Amino acid sequence: MSIALDLLFLLLGLLLPGILFFTTRQRTAGRPHSWPPELKVRMYYANGVLLLSMACAVLILWFLAGRPFTELGLGWGQHPYDPVAVGILLAFLALYGLDLYAEAGNPARQRETHRRFRELGFLPANGWQYLHFLFLCLCAGVGEEIVYRGFMITYLQDALGTEPWAIAATLLFPAFSFGVAHFYQGGQAVLKIVAMALLFGFFFYRTGSLWPLILLHIAIDAVGGLLSWYLEEKN
Repeated sequence: MSIALDLLFLLLGLLLPGILFFTTRQRTAGRPHSWPPELKVRMYYANGVLLLSMACAVLILWFLAGRPFTELGLGWGQHPYDPVAVGILLAFLALYGLDLYAEAGNPARQRETHRRFRELGFLPANGWQYLHFLFLCLCAGVGEEIVYRGFMITYLQDALGTEPWAIAATLLFPAFSFGVAHFYQGGQAVLKIVAMALLFGFFFYRTGSLWPLILLHIAIDAVGGLLSWYLEEKN
């Protein structure tokens, strides 16, 4: 495995999440409850470009190392898909539906969710902002799945092998790295994100394809933005 890929793994898997974690903790106390619309839109595009840049760095170095993109999950994988992996993904969808109900199933829950979304500050509050937010959803779905599932799981699988402890580490490390990078969303959200990342990672590990995960990731982020817009209009 090339030194460039080793360095990229350390950068994206350890250094970047660590920086995001500590900078988020430092600025949480002063976080605004309402970001100016222009700042939100700039953030959507800046973060989206950053995520695509991370994915492009992975693809370029992977190509230079002489390895096919199908190893990163940019193919349809092994057919038919492992039924256990498919079942895990369907179970995730059911849990996601229950979580949506827990966040917006009645007026009291909607008010609490609206309060948390306001504290985050960056979620869309109207249709104009939501259209720009969709760019970030697309970039997050593509970029984060390539980096945290395709690249990191494949890298660790190559480095550690297929012993039971190695498989556990291969799935756990990218999930926790992904969760730490999202610490700005709060501790409760991080736990959900880590759980999602583990289930997504298991699906990729067993099927070798990222496409269903990319589409699902985009949809989840888009629904979250839609819920924020709905609650903002309602309240």
